[in-house]
Amino acid sequence: MHDENTKETFRTYIDELMPFVWFSLLFFVLSTIAGYVYYTIEPSYALNSLSGLEELVEILRGLSAFEIMLFIFVNNSVKMFFSILLGFALGIVPFGFLVLNGFILGVFAHYQAVESGTLFVIAGLTPHGIIEIPMLIISSAVGMKIGYVALNVIRSQPADLKKEMIRGIKFYLHWLFPLILLAAIIETFITPIIIYLVAGI
Repeated sequence: MHDENTKETFRTYIDELMPFVWFSLLFFVLSTIAGYVYYTIEPSYALNSLSGLEELVEILRGLSAFEIMLFIFVNNSVKMFFSILLGFALGIVPFGFLVLNGFILGVFAHYQAVESGTLFVIAGLTPHGIIEIPMLIISSAVGMKIGYVALNVIRSQPADLKKEMIRGIKFYLHWLFPLILLAAIIETFITPIIIYLVAGI
């Protein structure tokens, strides 16, 4: 259970974080739309952005369900952690990470909709995406918040970059890390069942 002091610290941090969350959400949606539209215009080139996903599938092939879950969890948690940690570079890394993932999601969603139908896309993305996508957006927002503080330091405005980075890392470990694990569990054990039940695949 979280004590009142922890809850108050969480609420304060969330209030400060919200402008960056909305900013991240906006650009994630725009980049997803861009990926979706780009597939319509240049499908062959757009599919090149999915090469990383194909390599991931090859890595996962032959692994047990637990190993797949562990790999997905480690992969996502490490990427989101470094998105936060590297936020000190004026927020460029988390912003790029966010936009790239949104674009790839848009391309993938359109490709799968064409190949297998919209229902397949919904069944495949919704269960774990309902957790993983918000975690992606929030972790990117944390990184960009750190980048904003770093910019204030450069401008010689009152700011404590070290303190802000510690706050961001604590927030990640305390709140985001467990949810990333939950998303990996759902993606491994629940999503395939839902795809089978809904899409019959």
